[in-house]
Amino acid sequence: MEFRTRVVVAFALLIAIAAAALAVQFSAEGLYGPETGLEPPVSSDMTFSRADFIYGPQDWRPYLIPLSLNTLPAADDTREWYFMFVRVNETPQGGNPALYTLRSVAVDYAFNDLSGTASFYLYGKKFGSGRAWTSRQDGYGSSGFLVTGTAEPGRGMPQASPLRHTGEWVEMRLANVHGLGPDEIPTSTVSLWFPQNKVGQDALHITTDPAERKGQVTTDAPTSGRFYITHTGGSRVGAVYLLVAVDQPQPDSFSLRLQTSTEAVS
Repeated sequence: MEFRTRVVVAFALLIAIAAAALAVQFSAEGLYGPETGLEPPVSSDMTFSRADFIYGPQDWRPYLIPLSLNTLPAADDTREWYFMFVRVNETPQGGNPALYTLRSVAVDYAFNDLSGTASFYLYGKKFGSGRAWTSRQDGYGSSGFLVTGTAEPGRGMPQASPLRHTGEWVEMRLANVHGLGPDEIPTSTVSLWFPQNKVGQDALHITTDPAERKGQVTTDAPTSGRFYITHTGGSRVGAVYLLVAVDQPQPDSFSLRLQTSTEAVS
């Protein structure tokens, strides 16, 4: 009887261990996706080429009612732009310090052989939701970051095509998903939801000084340097995306390196 009891107990333990292992596997598989609002991590050190500009040429960027890129100071209203979208591994956090650890994201950038002007703008998603925010680019609280290069333009951008605009929802392919593996291919496309016009433009900001959390418009940035992504909204940020826009075809020698890290807000 004792031997039989031991066998039953041992068998039960084996079943429990197998079930626990299976639960961990399912938990890991279900960690990312629309149900959780989480996305697989990406690198904090990324390098891009001219081939990553897959959208354009066009003179607007995504929002419920598209935003013109030609409203920043010293902009030429005839310019059209090519886009790449990059997901940032880290997220900023603002709001109530009793609820969240306040932090900004430092972005170190370095262009090689940039032709014309490059502009950075922000998109973000509310944690656990497809609802999106973007950076304000004109009026009170506007922020933007423009860099000018001196390289000769390239001969067209044959890989690019205009981004489709379909009302409240915008679907865009990301540039930094290379090598994530077949199980994470869906992360190459992200959907952003803008349910109301003039809403969601005052939470994410680009700034050269993390103490200036509402940011500012910088039009004369060098071809390498640092800016910060800040958040002043109340809801937790689920993911942040950088829009990098250039107003000319880039040469074959073009590259952009981005390195990101978080910094505590004092």
